[in-house]
Amino acid sequence: MIILDTCVIRSMNLDGSEAHLLRAIRDTKAERVGVPWMVMEERAAQLAIKYRQTHAKAAQAVEQLRAISSDAVPELPQPDEEAVREKFRKRLRGLAEVIKPSQSVLEEGLFRESNELPPAGQKKSEKVGARDAVIWLSAVEYAKENPGEKVYFVSSNTSDFTAGDGPYPFPMDQDLEGIWDRFVHLPQLADLLKVVAPSVEVASERVLKLLPSFIKHFLRAATAGWGSPVQAMFHPFPALSQAAGTAKEAYGWYGPEQATRLKALKVTDVQGYRLGDQEWCTASVQWQVTGWTRFTDVMDMGCSIWDTRILLPLVEDGPSPRILWSEKPKAPADPASIDWSGSGLLRDHAHLPETQRLLDSLRSGSQLERTLAMISYSLQSILAGGNPVTELDVRDALAARRMVGFDDMDPDEREAAVDAARDEALKGYEDWPGPEEHEG
Repeated sequence: MIILDTCVIRSMNLDGSEAHLLRAIRDTKAERVGVPWMVMEERAAQLAIKYRQTHAKAAQAVEQLRAISSDAVPELPQPDEEAVREKFRKRLRGLAEVIKPSQSVLEEGLFRESNELPPAGQKKSEKVGARDAVIWLSAVEYAKENPGEKVYFVSSNTSDFTAGDGPYPFPMDQDLEGIWDRFVHLPQLADLLKVVAPSVEVASERVLKLLPSFIKHFLRAATAGWGSPVQAMFHPFPALSQAAGTAKEAYGWYGPEQATRLKALKVTDVQGYRLGDQEWCTASVQWQVTGWTRFTDVMDMGCSIWDTRILLPLVEDGPSPRILWSEKPKAPADPASIDWSGSGLLRDHAHLPETQRLLDSLRSGSQLERTLAMISYSLQSILAGGNPVTELDVRDALAARRMVGFDDMDPDEREAAVDAARDEALKGYEDWPGPEEHEG
């Protein structure tokens, strides 16, 4: 177990490279990562106090502006310090598990401050250090309660905890009795990483060759996450429309995983590590995502660019990779650079009646009719275990329709076909039991 002190957390960017590596260490189960409860609350308090002071200055500035402005000055929102604390707690829990102190640890921490016993003491004639004592004793208690684990305690607070390279003052020396051989005290995070995550050289070309064997994992993250039709319904993403040649808001990737294609464009900032008995690397990967998507006014092939930071095992078909973080997708800047080939096909489904109704509405229906058709088709696909269509399915099916005279329909015939599709989509609506089902 790696146990981090407040000073380490305070100096760390929780979205930075050190935090990513700690998550990699945790995710690969090379070591666990933890913080004493007192560390979490001490850092949360520091941020809340800073927020309180900043808000007070902002309120004063607003009053000064209001005194001289000829325009109305909006009110400053009421301060919410607990929201600041809770936001930090949530972020920290995404990095480390929280080690709660026992009642005896809390009592001993106060006792040591009262009696000026290390790691507590006196500063400027004031007794201080109860929090430091609780942090230290939390790490010691964890080590004693988990005899099968080595504990790495990391703190740059050498004035209170020492640097860990010499004798400890009383009673800290007695605290470590029985755990000397597995309680490792390190003053810097860099010292820890040399021990638990020694670096190895990895070329970006090697990572690029390995990525295809893990492509399903990253594709699933895209199509089931930000690119899912349900998620995109509320948070559409930018994509370039193949037909229009311009960027539009897209509302999800449709079809099974093979209907959407993921291609690694470039790999940068590769860092290799030995974690446990395996070699891993972290790398920044930019992906090109192409597939059949729904834009506001039409179904079409679309393309988005997706930037990620990943943790990858350096062996084909090895343990599952991880996405450490990802940016919001964006539309490609250069349409000519897009590789539109290789999308999955669903030609076998193009002959189905529900697919034909969808094609009718997409081809000639109003926006409402297209939306109803997509909802109806998606629901039927889910219930039947089927899949929505891809762009080439649409082309194939429309070509087939031309053979049987679909394009020769007059406007009235087309309208009748669309009405039939709409009626089918709303079939049974009147029999649903209540207003909530109607709204759904």
